Amino acid sequence: MKYNGSNWVAVGAPGISASGAHYISLFVSGVTPYISYRDYANGTKATVMKYDGSNWVAVGGPGFSAGEAVYTSIFVYEGTPYVAYSDYENSQKATFMKYNGSSWETVGSAGFSAGIANDISFFVSMGTLYISYQDVANGEKATVMKYNGSSWLAVGDPGFSDGKASYSSFFVSEGIPYVAFSDNANSKKITVMKFE
Repeated sequence: MKYNGSNWVAVGAPGISASGAHYISLFVSGVTPYISYRDYANGTKATVMKYDGSNWVAVGGPGFSAGEAVYTSIFVYEGTPYVAYSDYENSQKATFMKYNGSSWETVGSAGFSAGIANDISFFVSMGTLYISYQDVANGEKATVMKYNGSSWLAVGDPGFSDGKASYSSFFVSEGIPYVAFSDNANSKKITVMKFE
């Protein structure tokens, strides 16, 4: 839905997914909204859709991931849609894909995180891909990684938060990565950190 200045109105018809949808993420590129989600009509795999001005259409076909996908997160950079998710085909580790104009392709290796990746959020800054997630291999603490063009590398230490970090949200401003999360070490209150 969008707010038209006085009311919230549906963008296209309500109920646009073919069936149930979980782990929804939204990005608006220019005036075009994109969504990613776990698609129960297509084997609980990842689906991305965009609104073409009159209808919601699948980008690259529905259910394009190799296996089940949870914690989907979408970003569109210079017209290219990217999606990250926890990949059941690869032991629930993080996988990152982009749409090349005709099909979805993996960025780096599928399942590149050390272990299960929950609560994924990502951002693209000046062409550099960053991802944050709850890192089960490192005590369910926060980990941030970036793609150097050939492989994924940790930004600082993996598992850098004091305690368990849930529901992370990630942003990069002027080259500085920021992450916010529900901080188990501080009574599940919000903590915001940046990398210096």
